[in-house]
Amino acid sequence: MTGHGGIVNAIAVSQDGLRVISGSWDYTVRIWDLASHRELQVLNEHRASVNGVAFLPDGKQAISASWDSTLILWNLADGAVVRTFRGHDNNVSSVAITRDGMRAASGGWDRTVRVWDIATGQEIRKLEGHQANVMAVAFLPDGRLLSGSYDHSLKLWDVDRGEELANLAGHNNSINSIAVSRDGRRAVSASTDATLRIWDLESRSEQAALEGHTGFVTSVALSPDGTRALSGGGDRSVRLWDLVSGAEIRSFSGHRRPVWTVAFAPDGKRALSAGHDETIKVWDIESGREIVP
Repeated sequence: MTGHGGIVNAIAVSQDGLRVISGSWDYTVRIWDLASHRELQVLNEHRASVNGVAFLPDGKQAISASWDSTLILWNLADGAVVRTFRGHDNNVSSVAITRDGMRAASGGWDRTVRVWDIATGQEIRKLEGHQANVMAVAFLPDGRLLSGSYDHSLKLWDVDRGEELANLAGHNNSINSIAVSRDGRRAVSASTDATLRIWDLESRSEQAALEGHTGFVTSVALSPDGTRALSGGGDRSVRLWDLVSGAEIRSFSGHRRPVWTVAFAPDGKRALSAGHDETIKVWDIESGREIVP
């Protein structure tokens, strides 16, 4: 999928598996048809790089996070801005949405995590404790929240109480991305230390470190069944991992520059990746081949 005029920072797939949303250094959010790779919409209201994107569960709306210190809620029927979320005083690096579509969380370079009421745009909670830029956020199914930072740590939060429940230490460099399993029992983090790490969120302990990338790891996504992880890195590769054995299953090659973001399609049979070469690629998980319509 080509059309962005800058690095593609973030991608996500709608729950029905029909559309892809992307955010880029070209300040735009774009919506794509996954089957045909055709561009459907260009949403252009941010004033800086778009760093995070997410569909709401019903697929009718989406949220984007930007270097302009805001998040925007979009109506995808007409591409209109529903509301803008203001509160961060620096780059907003990431966004996540609860399963019921009621709340959003954002991580920022102001070292805070903020939780928002999507219906009203009001800030519900400001979570403070990280000592450096917050780069990634992910909700657990029960509404708790995980965040990752340049301070090398992941923090688990009770959102309703505004309390830090745990500090997960193990990486020795910045954490760039987090993915949480559907059952909320496991998380995988990607780091500039060239590893991914698997975390048991019940015991709050590290289970394994996955090594194979030859440079910083920018992004991670989990398969729908939670048995596999997908990662992208500065070495221009996309890698598929078995989370039971910790083994690398295969590597997908085709990007000409660093990969910045990855995602699974809901069917678990396709993977997506994007990055510095300004393209979004779709892969067949089992064959490792790029899917071209």
